[in-house]
Amino acid sequence: YSLQNWFFVFSLFIHGLLAGFAAWQTLQIYIENKSNVDFLTEYKSLAWPAASAYFVCTAICTVSSLDILEVALSHSKDDILGGLIRYPTHTLTVSFYVLALILTCGLASIDDKLSLYSLDNTLWEDAASDIQMWKIINTLRMFFSVLGFLLLCYCFLFSVRPTKKVVHNNTQIISTPFRS
Repeated sequence: YSLQNWFFVFSLFIHGLLAGFAAWQTLQIYIENKSNVDFLTEYKSLAWPAASAYFVCTAICTVSSLDILEVALSHSKDDILGGLIRYPTHTLTVSFYVLALILTCGLASIDDKLSLYSLDNTLWEDAASDIQMWKIINTLRMFFSVLGFLLLCYCFLFSVRPTKKVVHNNTQIISTPFRS
């Protein structure tokens, strides 16, 4: 029980951190709208750490939102599809984080190319289209991360919250030995 409680509190912090980091990075990129070469030379050192932070935080947020959805569905007497319809904010939260994770994985190759700019300039012969596509997908990733965080906040303020009893009952069910 204490590990799940610790993960719950830790993941709430990560949700906010991801939303704030995503908004900050996207605003910084559009505020400092310089030429493509200037962008590449300035962003090359941040590309790989930012991509790694995005991936780790988005993975934790996706697992956390799936856990919260599972707890909400355990309150439902419906089947899984009925429970997903009954809790649309939880379902949308999971969907937004899964989309953000897919976009993060999709941007990995471009982030890798960005980090390698100083070593091999020939990777960026067609820099304008790749950078523009990266900016658009990065904006979508920020949009889904922030929306997921806002819906998560809404879920905690106005919807089913995981209680100690439900979490305890779920861990008891999991830890019960299988009997044949």
